[in-house]
Amino acid sequence: MVLPFDTTLEGKKIFLRVGSTDFRRGTRGMISLVLGAMDLAFDDQSIFVFCSTSRKQIRIVYCEGAGCWMCTRVIRYGRFPWPKDSRAAALITAKDLRLLLSDPVSLEQLQARRQVTRIALHL
Repeated sequence: MVLPFDTTLEGKKIFLRVGSTDFRRGTRGMISLVLGAMDLAFDDQSIFVFCSTSRKQIRIVYCEGAGCWMCTRVIRYGRFPWPKDSRAAALITAKDLRLLLSDPVSLEQLQARRQVTRIALHL
């Protein structure tokens, strides 16, 4: 998995918002969620990860320099495993983030079940 921003992730704090998040929010709405509901500081050393209600989308919000990134990962098959704990945010490691962003159902499994062909992969 390659992230569009600094991929070292060393020294970064990665916060996972537990439960589902309404993805109708834009970048500013996600940042206000971090500052308000999650009560966390939005700085260059923090990465925030959110999951949609359907658990088919994950968003990452990250501040870098004078701007912010908001990346979205959408899957067509399966659902992301996501905690539904009562905590507002959980601190995870870079390894956990990479594992979380991997496909919940591998392409080889889908091809073996004949659920995916080469044509079906085009969005």
